[in-house]
Amino acid sequence: MTEQKHYVHETSCVDDDVVIGEGTKIWHYCHVQGGARIGRHCVLGQNVNIGNNVVIGDHVKIQNNVSVYEGVTLEDYVFCGPSMVFTNVPVPRSKYPQVGAVHYRPTLVKEGASLGANSTIVCGHVIGRFAFVGAGAVITKNVPDYALVVGNPGRIIGWMSEAGERLKFDENGIAACPRSGRKYRLRDGFVVDISGND
Repeated sequence: MTEQKHYVHETSCVDDDVVIGEGTKIWHYCHVQGGARIGRHCVLGQNVNIGNNVVIGDHVKIQNNVSVYEGVTLEDYVFCGPSMVFTNVPVPRSKYPQVGAVHYRPTLVKEGASLGANSTIVCGHVIGRFAFVGAGAVITKNVPDYALVVGNPGRIIGWMSEAGERLKFDENGIAACPRSGRKYRLRDGFVVDISGND
């Protein structure tokens, strides 16, 4: 018998044709549907649903009561806060059902992004690398790398470092992360990491 290299709580259900990476932990009352691919060292809290064919990277943390529907991709180190919401059909109607992936609009959450508790990601958008979506925010358009977004509809109110520190730019548009020391440049509404380019 092969030793299990991941943990699934006995109350959870994992369908056929699912890949779960080494060190991943799936806690109480979760459902992982067929075709899903979950990376290494992830944590799925209580009552998480992973839809068919969803792809999740390594070191992803999904807090309680989150459903990651088909059409959503989470890259490495993404954080999904408690009860945040993904969607996958842009105009849902019960009377006119839209069944199957052909109707889904894909959502991509890039490396290191954090999605706050009770935030909502309207389908068809990209959340940039290390972006930070505040609690309760509603995302209705693409979010650039490192952006700090709050409100309904979501609006950019600042910029965050890779380490999760609010960036304060000088008159030249340069900021340093107080936690990591990495340097960033703000130009034309976009932030880039310029560490190593000094």
